[in-house]
Amino acid sequence: MCYNYNKMDYTNYDLVMEDVKNNGLSLIYASIELQNNYKIVLEAVKNDGESLCYASNKLKNNYNIVLEAVKNKGYSLEYASNKLKNNFNIVLEAVKQSGKSLEYASDELKNNYNIVLEAIKDDYESLEYASDELKNNYNFILEAVKYDAWVLEYASDELKNNKLFLIDCYKINNDIIENNNFIKQFYNIEKNKFNKTFIKENYDILHLIENKENLYNYLIENKMYNIIYQNEELHENIKIKHNILILSLNDINIDKLYDNEEIKLEYIKKFQNYNVIFI
Repeated sequence: MCYNYNKMDYTNYDLVMEDVKNNGLSLIYASIELQNNYKIVLEAVKNDGESLCYASNKLKNNYNIVLEAVKNKGYSLEYASNKLKNNFNIVLEAVKQSGKSLEYASDELKNNYNIVLEAIKDDYESLEYASDELKNNYNFILEAVKYDAWVLEYASDELKNNKLFLIDCYKINNDIIENNNFIKQFYNIEKNKFNKTFIKENYDILHLIENKENLYNYLIENKMYNIIYQNEELHENIKIKHNILILSLNDINIDKLYDNEEIKLEYIKKFQNYNVIFI
């Protein structure tokens, strides 16, 4: 928003030049003619980028003028012409100075990987102004998480509900533990703080736990064989390390009573090297 001070009609070039060098915003007092003067406006935006607000439309479309303005105050991009809001170099300098100035970039550049990443480096909240496409880009958000775990707050709901994605984020930046309950529970399991409810609800990602041996022991001790069985990689590892083989009626492909001891004995003999457990 442009500020509207009590106007003073400065038409004298030297007076206005001296004024804007000390206070760029005094460009508001300059005559329309001097607000269209390249040298006057250049000095004004060097002192205070926001003075671009008071430049003529012609100079708001001048590459050098706008570049100096955004270098001084990134959010002065708001006052640039639409053409320059779509200029890669201009917007890059703006977001480097103030990440949230991404709000004023063109839609095209709000979808630019490098532009948005630079904005996030300055301020993670700038992701709010990025395109929906980037907010839902798996690899882009992973890269962004390196700089600030809180950027996840502005990622798409699809990614925020993707367990594998969240775990990948956690591996990149442990700070995510502080702002994501799923990862907090995942982290607790890695630290041997087991939660049965979480384990039952998230059996499909248990093989991604780094400290698996204690998890194996916990699952076996608590006879959570269904959980082991449902996670193929977990089941295979436990079969190898603990010689436990878990079978269901679907595995043995029979249409008989579950408590048929003869059938059970047959399969126990077949897999005699394992402790066979039926579920």
